[in-house]
Amino acid sequence: MSATRRSVLLAGAATVVAPVLGMRQAARAADQTIKLALIAQVGQPVERGAQLFKQLVESGSNGKLGVQIFPGGQLGGEIEQQDSVANGTIQMCNLGVAVTAGKLPKLNILNMYYLWKDRDHMDRVMTGPVGQKLFKEYEERTGNRVLPANWQQGTRQMLANRKALTPAEMRGIKIRVTAGAPIFNELWSAMGANPVPLPFPEAYSAMQTGVVDAVELPADWIFNNGFHKLGKFLLETEHSFYTNLPLINAKFFNGLSPDLQKLVEDASRQAGKFQTETVLKEQADLLGKIKDGGVEMVKLDVEPFRQSVRPVYEKNMGIWGRELYEQISAA
Repeated sequence: MSATRRSVLLAGAATVVAPVLGMRQAARAADQTIKLALIAQVGQPVERGAQLFKQLVESGSNGKLGVQIFPGGQLGGEIEQQDSVANGTIQMCNLGVAVTAGKLPKLNILNMYYLWKDRDHMDRVMTGPVGQKLFKEYEERTGNRVLPANWQQGTRQMLANRKALTPAEMRGIKIRVTAGAPIFNELWSAMGANPVPLPFPEAYSAMQTGVVDAVELPADWIFNNGFHKLGKFLLETEHSFYTNLPLINAKFFNGLSPDLQKLVEDASRQAGKFQTETVLKEQADLLGKIKDGGVEMVKLDVEPFRQSVRPVYEKNMGIWGRELYEQISAA
């Protein structure tokens, strides 16, 4: 994406954005700097949302806070980034909820396939009382505070080198799953495939070299990371859509003045809204580009896949509790 196009996009999303030169001066003169790690590449919606967050924080803090963004897994995979925020090596990261369940197993309920009725249902849980209670417990356990959890991601589909229409036909397909989130091993095993846990920065080379035959990602992650050049079929499993969590070191956050705390939270919320709108607006277009690149789009009856994972729900009900499951279902 060109610098000009990015500037137009971000300017349109922000209500007030300082001139670029002024922001650069603010970053250089900042009293404190937030190092923000991403696994998203430059140009992906998460990275563009992070750029808006940077603009809002730097322009709103009058030079008190600067933001440095490290995209593309420069500071490690999801597990490393989560740990780096917890120990204060960096101040922030933005990653899928999947990895956080390694620290608080009950968060795995948010990773379950076919959990959400629709995106409004997910948003009510993630930004409402149920999510706030879960994320407070996560903060107490890890030292990572969750900023507004409204960074929705695209619908996850399966990109594979082999066509499979049912769980039985999935047998033998090796699929990359998020490292550090064993629930995905259970879910994909139930759906018939052979899960291979890998950090995201290793996923492309793994598919390129045949270590895995498939990945499961939203359209922007498939297209912007070039996976569509490796896979032959996009199997429309529609097994999950989810929310990224912006994490900030709680000690760092609590050390900020109340006005800067509010600025950081408000900036994250506004950037998350922009990022979500961008994801949903671009999703259909990107699926079209994937198809135009030679990938066959395969419509599926998702009901057999939905039923295949029900035993995984029952197996893990004791970890998160039936009450929590019912609260989420009723939200």
